[in-house]
Amino acid sequence: MAERWHCPLPLDGGGSGWGCATLQGGVASAGRRTFDMTRGAEWLVEVSPGETRAALVDGNGVLVALQVERLGQKEIVDSIHLGRVIRVDKAMGAAFVEIGEAQPGFLGKTKTATEGEKIIVQVIRAAGGGKGALLSAAPVLAGHRLALNPTRPVTHWPREWHGDKAALAAILERIAPDGMGLTPRQRTADTDESALRAEAGQLAASWQEVVDSAKAAKPPALLRPAPGLGARIMRDAAGPVRIDHPQTCARLREAAPPDLKGMLTLYKGQAPLFEAFGVEDQIEAALAPVVAMQGGASLVIEDTAALCAIDVNMGGSGGRLPTEAAILKTNQAAARMAARQIRLRNIGGLIVIDFISMKNKGNRRAIVEAMRREMRGDPVRHDVLGMTPAGLVEITRQRVGRKLAALYTQPRTTTPKPLPEAEACGALRAAVRTGWTGKPVLLASPDVVAALQGPLAPALHDVNRRLGQDLELRAEAGREGFEILLG
Repeated sequence: MAERWHCPLPLDGGGSGWGCATLQGGVASAGRRTFDMTRGAEWLVEVSPGETRAALVDGNGVLVALQVERLGQKEIVDSIHLGRVIRVDKAMGAAFVEIGEAQPGFLGKTKTATEGEKIIVQVIRAAGGGKGALLSAAPVLAGHRLALNPTRPVTHWPREWHGDKAALAAILERIAPDGMGLTPRQRTADTDESALRAEAGQLAASWQEVVDSAKAAKPPALLRPAPGLGARIMRDAAGPVRIDHPQTCARLREAAPPDLKGMLTLYKGQAPLFEAFGVEDQIEAALAPVVAMQGGASLVIEDTAALCAIDVNMGGSGGRLPTEAAILKTNQAAARMAARQIRLRNIGGLIVIDFISMKNKGNRRAIVEAMRREMRGDPVRHDVLGMTPAGLVEITRQRVGRKLAALYTQPRTTTPKPLPEAEACGALRAAVRTGWTGKPVLLASPDVVAALQGPLAPALHDVNRRLGQDLELRAEAGREGFEILLG
């Protein structure tokens, strides 16, 4: 088969291609996972042996989003690859591209791809559920103030951009690299033109590095790795970032632009960071199928392979209010809670919410509008489709990143079981936070012990160094949870 080459942007840097990136809620999404820029929000970053966890909490301390970076788990979303088209499905208008992963990636909306050709693609969703990674042939390089669209010389605007577009559009047009487009991010309007020009130049240089690497590479090849958790937070955060690890705090502060260094603070409290801010309890609650609300109402959330069903139960929340008024009030509260849970749990695909039945058509319309209003702050692309005749509100939400449940529980089990890696990291945290007067012994399931002896071995070594002695591992078949004893 003759070898063919394709790239959205010619390798000499000339010409142009087409691609579109959009901003939602002040975040350049373009199908990529991003962090929210909620006003008044704060990032809490807890670094512990084996994993780093970052929690976004709002001004009231309510957990909005959680990201986890765990030793031995490779991040792939946002990475850019030189791939090879191995199969074209003309009926779907799609291609399957080999990028070096276990499964070929899926590239949709392509009419020109042919088998055997090389192509530069960006991963916008990791493989999962038996499907390969979702790819885009129009990469987007996100900075803190701007996102670069190397394949389309057009300025893209957030859906709800507040402020003077005309003045900023003129600046973006002046500073945009030749043949490329820019997308403003939340901090763009507060930044002077020289700083924006500098960042646009840096992003263009990064893209040129990708193109240059592609010239010398043979597919499949990684051209630009996905940014790490710390880099993503510093790229996307618009508010304070509190970190409990001195070395990590110093490293991020050193790499941050001058105007962002002041956002970073070192947490020096005695209690663990997540416990001090109530995050640990909120994570546990977000993994439960039932969410209690004030007044006795609740949500029952059941996530399946096909869709996520959310059932609203009224409980004893009716009180003495008229029946229809009580139902409307409960449904409005349920809309707020459902929007928060969808985002926190990172539920994607088709979502069906079974609100409590209402006879009044105006109230039914009000609940649909309430759901749309509550979902507006979600940076992930979504659409509240409306209410079916049966009273079900349907929502579609882009699948971006891993679900919260996938970070902590094993998939496809009747009763959720803790993920061995997550339980192992919890055991290491417990080991370093407790003072020992004897030799510590960890009792855990064989899977947890295997994780500590395998991908988490460097973290175990770090804990042993902190303890000044080895943490003895004892595997017990059938054990649920872990226990630390003194030998």
